[in-house]
Amino acid sequence: MHLLNPFRMNDWDNKTFFRVFQAIQLVFVGVVCLGLVGYHIPIAREALAFLYLTFLPGMLVLKALRLHDLGTIETVLYSVGLSLAVLMLTGLAADIAYPLLGYAQPFSFAILFITVVAVVQVLLFLALTRDRRHAGASPKIDIPPSPAVPLLMLFPFIAIIGTYIRDDYHMVTLLFLLLVLIAIVGLAVGFDRLIPASCYPLAIYTIALSLLYHTSLISEYVWGYDIHHELHLANSVLIPGLWDMTLPYNTNGMLSVVALVPIYSLISDLDPVWVFKILYPLLFALVPLGLYRAVEKQTDAKIGFLSIFFFFSFFTFYTEMISLARQQIAELFLALTILVMIDKTMDRNRQAFFMVTFAFAMIVSHYGLSYIYFFSLVPAWLLLVIPERLHSWLPKRLTRSPGFLKPDLIAPSGTDGGVPIRTLVLPYILIFAALAYLWYSTVAEGTALATVTGIGDKIWSTLFTNSFDPATTQGMHILTSQSTTPLHGLAKVVHIATQGLIAVGLLATLLKRERWRIEPEYLAVSLVFLLINVAGIVVPFFASSLNTSRLYHITLIFLAPFAIIGGIALYEAVIGRIRAIRVAPFMGTAYQALSAFFVIFFLFNSGLLYQVVNDSPTSMALETTGDKPVFNGKEVQGARWIFSEGNERPIYVDGTRWWLLQGFDPDRQRYIPANASLVEPNTYLYFGTYNLVRDSVRLEAQAHAVTTAAYTDAGWFTRNQHKVYDNAGSAIYYR
Repeated sequence: MHLLNPFRMNDWDNKTFFRVFQAIQLVFVGVVCLGLVGYHIPIAREALAFLYLTFLPGMLVLKALRLHDLGTIETVLYSVGLSLAVLMLTGLAADIAYPLLGYAQPFSFAILFITVVAVVQVLLFLALTRDRRHAGASPKIDIPPSPAVPLLMLFPFIAIIGTYIRDDYHMVTLLFLLLVLIAIVGLAVGFDRLIPASCYPLAIYTIALSLLYHTSLISEYVWGYDIHHELHLANSVLIPGLWDMTLPYNTNGMLSVVALVPIYSLISDLDPVWVFKILYPLLFALVPLGLYRAVEKQTDAKIGFLSIFFFFSFFTFYTEMISLARQQIAELFLALTILVMIDKTMDRNRQAFFMVTFAFAMIVSHYGLSYIYFFSLVPAWLLLVIPERLHSWLPKRLTRSPGFLKPDLIAPSGTDGGVPIRTLVLPYILIFAALAYLWYSTVAEGTALATVTGIGDKIWSTLFTNSFDPATTQGMHILTSQSTTPLHGLAKVVHIATQGLIAVGLLATLLKRERWRIEPEYLAVSLVFLLINVAGIVVPFFASSLNTSRLYHITLIFLAPFAIIGGIALYEAVIGRIRAIRVAPFMGTAYQALSAFFVIFFLFNSGLLYQVVNDSPTSMALETTGDKPVFNGKEVQGARWIFSEGNERPIYVDGTRWWLLQGFDPDRQRYIPANASLVEPNTYLYFGTYNLVRDSVRLEAQAHAVTTAAYTDAGWFTRNQHKVYDNAGSAIYYR
């Protein structure tokens, strides 16, 4: 079956491109106008707005750059990245320019809709003008003739229906089925069954999206931690129609929250809650796809698939990242940066444009990821440059010695002593540093810059006295703490084994450059990321500034492929000595052994194994009881009531419900103290459903880099308190 490929519109001939583009635009504008006069077509506006905003601006930029024949995956990824960059810049420009012109609400629907359409028209003019000589044949889309295609496309729908049944009927059968099917796909790839290589990109995206949806869609409200503050900031833009860039919060300087969310919300007519829960996972699921393409181009399709299966199997991808919308967008730009970085065939000017654009977009999306990436660039650049400089400075008779210094120690063999083409260059690092400093020092009163400075001071003051101390190094605390059960202890061993595979894979890559032809830039940054991983275990307050699991997740963006390479190297070493192992189940080839291992890794991380044997379940989706930062409608209603009272009284709340109140006002709540007598008079006490049903509150204590929690009787805090609100799901007391 051959159809015109909609994912490569920039490759179409200009006449076809113009007609289809204008048809899409007219339909979109028409649907929006119908909605304004009262004729609502279900889902039409939301779907068309998402497609219009997410793909078309970037597709026009690609065409204006005269970039063609990139392939379907690269075209989709670059068009989405460029579209998001255009939207964030449009929101920033509107917020600055319109108040100067007398329009006090740049983030109102009318102004923003006209602005976005006008920007798209300018881009369309530039695209058709600059690319007017393009007359290539319009590419067709090839749908793989495999029965796996419809099955893979069903995965996100299983996740959607499964979360609906979970929320309304407390049944998780479909979510169980989804996780089992994902595990089967992982095994099928390792055993070369059912899933052909042509389906790997589709499998990567649909599995990633279904994993994200199986957690993001639980509850009708956002859940998690930081996302509540992100929701508050998005609403603080939508309600007045203006972004106040002076609010002194780190997150307030992130356009991925204060510009992108309001734009999607206003144009698509979606509540910001559903922008976070539906649209952002659609974007974040592109990260594994981009990483797959980057790994596949350097190795092969199977290594690419297994490495990304490892990447999104780690629980942070579909749990913690759900509540970090700004990091989701930043990771997409990092994945795009990697894809550009390893491409040695792209025109240098266009490559520089992409690198700088994605650098700026990453900086204005998430400060934490930007800092980590930036601080890895300098040592990675030195790893590339120093051997080359030494080779040119040392006498020729030394450099000609067998095995002595190569022009580039981490370059693949076959460079013949010549200077390799590098995409990681000093001007790029300097531009990144300048953009980061200018943005973080000026927006949100410089809080993002002050934060990293404070973390650096804390690390430096304790580096030589508290290294390896579990109280100050969160990673060491996790490694040395006692597991709750033997099964959880086995899971810890599996996690440690993956890091061992990564170390072996990096060593194998360095020793056999003629076989593992990883691009030098990618390898250099990966070596630094391995050191960052180690720093999370030994350097005080380093991992805790983000969270150890988040730090490991970030390093896997680069390091995941080396776990597969390490597994192959170990398998070949063992088979070379004990050939009989081949006849053991799941050990016929290295890929079979690795797929079995990482499926076990996935079953632990998803919580499926714990749920089946009822062993301290961990899954947010499968476990419907317990105290989790997942809030129901009555809890949200109670929070709205207390903030609608119009007074500024402090609100006492326990450690879990704290995050819910963050979404309304981050400055009024206080943690419930361990001693009930310390609760001040003339204050509110907020209880959620868990507090009422279990008659228990969660008390948290911070000891250096480690947070501990304990539960105590809620009755100690309600004595001498007057109940002023109760909706059977939340209650508010006044003293």
